[in-house]
Amino acid sequence: MENLIIKHIEVLIRRHDYVIVPDLGGFVFQKQSAVIFLEQITPPLAVVSFNPLMKISDGLLAIEIARSERISFRESMQLIESQVLIVKSMLAQGKSVDFGNLGLLKMDSDKKLIFEPSGNSRFIPVNFGLSPVHYSPRTQQTDQDDRREIRILLPTRAKIAKYVAVAMVAAGIFFASPQIGENYHNYSNFNPFSKITQTEEQSEVIRTETEEVVVDDLAIQALEEEVQEVVVVPEVELKHHVIVSCMNTLKEAERYREWLKSQDYTEAHILEPIKTYRISIQSFETKEAAIAFMTELRNTKSQFSDAWVLSE
Repeated sequence: MENLIIKHIEVLIRRHDYVIVPDLGGFVFQKQSAVIFLEQITPPLAVVSFNPLMKISDGLLAIEIARSERISFRESMQLIESQVLIVKSMLAQGKSVDFGNLGLLKMDSDKKLIFEPSGNSRFIPVNFGLSPVHYSPRTQQTDQDDRREIRILLPTRAKIAKYVAVAMVAAGIFFASPQIGENYHNYSNFNPFSKITQTEEQSEVIRTETEEVVVDDLAIQALEEEVQEVVVVPEVELKHHVIVSCMNTLKEAERYREWLKSQDYTEAHILEPIKTYRISIQSFETKEAAIAFMTELRNTKSQFSDAWVLSE
């Protein structure tokens, strides 16, 4: 396969952990557990695998090539299709196809694709700094001279009974002590005049609070009469977007959006990113309206010949 496409495949797999080559298959990162063999420990690494069932294009590879090489999306798809035909022809002849740092792809006698990962896994970001570790098994030796004798002394039954008796006497003294403060409080309540005065003050407080509650209720009723009806108009949801470009960074997407607005496309905006930042030139309530706008845009503006509709 052409080195240009292999270069973009390596860039995308480091960024998204997978790349789909249309009508060929997908390259995917898989985690490999740590391995201990003889006197060497191989750390957990990410390796490249190939899945021949991932043939449906998601447009990611074509978008990356079109953006980097400054060609249209259609030209990028044609380039990928031509290279895939070359790879299939080489595999049918029994030849191996080199995919650079990813590995080799070949076909066995049963016409099944066989992928051999490359031994160079350092180009994968998660593998940076991970290298095999060598160690020497340590022989365990027991030296009787290093043994220490530890003695634990437990109290006798007589001492335990003595401690329990002291604790019981202390608890009895604590519970038998009179509560002076509470008796004083009970005697002070024998004054009838103090009790009558307190009852009258409480009654006045209750009446005052009742009057305040009535005033609050009247104020609330007056406010409720002045409330005017508010008609809520539901917002129109624009779920069908005409996409004209996809960018890898937010800064690039914002720059392209501002350029669209300078060309009188004032409704251009950036959608929530999913792998890439997609720029919508205009959004519509129905899919039919979006398709009609896209068709007219393609026919009248050559720079938007690759526009497409995204429905949420």
